[in-house]
Amino acid sequence: MRVKAVFIQEFYREMGGHSMDLEVPDGITVRELIDYIDRRVKPGFKEMLMEGESLRYPVEIAVNGRRIDFLDGLDTVLKDGDRVLFSPRALFVL
Repeated sequence: MRVKAVFIQEFYREMGGHSMDLEVPDGITVRELIDYIDRRVKPGFKEMLMEGESLRYPVEIAVNGRRIDFLDGLDTVLKDGDRVLFSPRALFVL
């Protein structure tokens, strides 16, 4: 399945662009997507986002415009065509 990873603010510079389309396994979670990007695209990506098993504060992640805090957190299961936004700072998503 395909998902779009979108990077804003400092993450845009770190990742070398605004977004990337990724072919990932069906049923991947946000946590597994972070691992996937870290292993296959940008080593050190996970370290930018995570502290242990939790997101660093104030990192925010949104799936299709909804913060993962209001979904299943890092265990949110992604679907084909989902758009995952990574922000290094707290944000308000409408």
